[in-house]
Amino acid sequence: MLLPVLAFCGALAAPAAGDTRTPLDFERDVRPILADACFRCHGPDAETRKANLRLDLREDLFGIPHQPTALEHIVEPEHPEASELFRRVSSTSDDDRMPPPTAQRQLSPEEIARLRQWIEEGASWSGHWAFQPLAAVEPPTPKNLAACRNPIDRFVQATLESRSMRPAPEADPRTLLRRLSLDLTGLPPTRAELDAFLADTAPDVYEKQVDRLLASPRYGEHMAWSWLDAARYADSNGFQLDPDRTAWPWRDWVVEAFNSNMGFDEFTLEQIAGDLLPNATQSQILASAFNRNHPINGEGGRDVEESRNDYVRDRVDATATTWLGLTLSCAQCHDHKYDPLPQRDYYRFSAYFDSIDETGGGEQGDMPPLLEYTDSAGRALKVMVMRDRPEPRVTHVHLRGAWDALGEVVEPGTPSALPVLGDAPQNRLGLAKWIVDPANPLSARVAANRLWQQIFGEGLVRTQDNFGAQGDRAEYPELLDWLAFTYRESGWDTKALVRSMVTSAAYRRSSACTPEQHAADPQDRWLARAPRFRLPATVLRDQALLTSGLLVEKLGGPPVKPYHPGGVWEDVSFGRLKYEQGHGEDLYRRTLYTFWRRTAAPANLFDVSLRQRCSVRVIRTDTPLQALTLMDDPTYAEAAAALAERVQKEGTGRIAWAFEELLSRPPSALEARTLESRLAALRTYYSAHPDEASVVACAGERADPPESERAEIAALAGVMTILFNLDEALSRE
Repeated sequence: MLLPVLAFCGALAAPAAGDTRTPLDFERDVRPILADACFRCHGPDAETRKANLRLDLREDLFGIPHQPTALEHIVEPEHPEASELFRRVSSTSDDDRMPPPTAQRQLSPEEIARLRQWIEEGASWSGHWAFQPLAAVEPPTPKNLAACRNPIDRFVQATLESRSMRPAPEADPRTLLRRLSLDLTGLPPTRAELDAFLADTAPDVYEKQVDRLLASPRYGEHMAWSWLDAARYADSNGFQLDPDRTAWPWRDWVVEAFNSNMGFDEFTLEQIAGDLLPNATQSQILASAFNRNHPINGEGGRDVEESRNDYVRDRVDATATTWLGLTLSCAQCHDHKYDPLPQRDYYRFSAYFDSIDETGGGEQGDMPPLLEYTDSAGRALKVMVMRDRPEPRVTHVHLRGAWDALGEVVEPGTPSALPVLGDAPQNRLGLAKWIVDPANPLSARVAANRLWQQIFGEGLVRTQDNFGAQGDRAEYPELLDWLAFTYRESGWDTKALVRSMVTSAAYRRSSACTPEQHAADPQDRWLARAPRFRLPATVLRDQALLTSGLLVEKLGGPPVKPYHPGGVWEDVSFGRLKYEQGHGEDLYRRTLYTFWRRTAAPANLFDVSLRQRCSVRVIRTDTPLQALTLMDDPTYAEAAAALAERVQKEGTGRIAWAFEELLSRPPSALEARTLESRLAALRTYYSAHPDEASVVACAGERADPPESERAEIAALAGVMTILFNLDEALSRE
């Protein structure tokens, strides 16, 4: 590897006149190299730092010569040969070369050449982008301004023009409405909704559909799902016995918050510190259950203080990840190796959660504070919520992260690399106010990025949980800042920001990809086309229930227990737990309301967070288990039979009717012939096998169809199963 490196660098030793290399951007092209290859030994962690050198700081990179007797600075702008950094990375000596030959991470020839070019160009430097103040951004003015529907498009169009990339045309109306409905409500459009959209000739017909879907109760149910993942919501405590808990009133609070378009600042304040608000209402106190959603260890003989410290750490991780996009938990045992987050900052942050009353009665007992809550159905419930002790605990740095190895005493405080808290109280309410304060550069960026991820499938920053040095950099940093600033200045109006996203030309493009687009941008980072991706299992289940006519749309309430494989709960609990399946409407509620046991997540959801800890990344999979679930799971078997019954009542053109019901478009002639051929074969088979026909036609607990119709329904159900498994049905186009 060494000889190619030296040859590559030597070729760039004296750039030719008229050098046409693209100028480098420090944040995009240089900092990621330093962070990935150098910060581990020359970064923020004092304990592992070598040669007392930090390459994450301007003063070390450009300050006095690294060694008193040396002529070289670490970086001498415009002079690579006088720069110790370049001398080391391009050295032929194993004793001098950096990273050392024993390091797992080595620099490629291209990376070394990039460092040289950066120095030659003057070695520009800036602080980490995510920690810079958030300010107003003026959208650029592209040449083809007519192609832009709103400011989002001005950023995208200008970039595409600079790269000579031609955007895809707008998607056809059927695809567009299906995409919009799935993205905003998690359900496809009904035939009536589709017909109304296609028949409307008003110039604002699309915008009217956006407003209709944003006003639907389904919107809050869909938007809540990713927040439940971040909040590690579950209906049980976890660990060995995994006892049930009453947490669902908080889940309903989240749904209502999205549906009522609660400002994200209020949404934040109430979840972190609703119990500390002046004259807190029952709803605000309930909101504070966000930080009671963690697993609770009821293992006998375990030290109570050890468990309490586990809960504090969980809350630190959930809060820092969800609102700040920081991997603060990496500083639990030592200074962060890549970001300016010393261990002391971790425990200053943890102090906000260190004085929470875990027992409801001082230090004795085993139950946290409970809110006496009465729901809309008149049920009297007890929900775990937040409450601070009258006297705060003393918070220590924990040596090596051990809960019982106490070091220096620290006061509550926010990360030192970010603006200070100011005059806010030194408690959770002060922390919550700091999170949404305009001086905080992270929270608006992180929140806007999460909404973009929910609408476009991937965030502008694809490492949603890491806005630090090791994280991804936004492909459109100015667009992200525009979104974040607009979000904050609008009063944190979530629906308004989502509306701007889904009404943009970038969102409305076709997802079809030309060979030229794929060659230039295989991952669609520049948004020349709409993203296409697999729908999550939650949406696939709800889609099957809706199109089959089985879906029971009812907001909120206790969790339900639909069909589930036998023996799973028993296996994970050594026989102590038994799944007691629900009946009636419990089988057909939206997946959001399915009972969530931490030790055994619903078995037909194959791409979900396990809810053991905060999770903000999207999980996508094409595991074979997905196909097996869609073909064999009782929910899908019954949905196929129920949809078959609907089809049977339609008379002529039944296959085409079902196809359009699920995919929002009619089948092609070839598709129709193929499905009709399969239907004919199944008719023949089930007519000759009436017992098997009854099994298929009578799947599930809905009323059995008449015996005389079962062969036809079973045949149609076989075709419906094919439709459920079509790639187009599994995808957001």
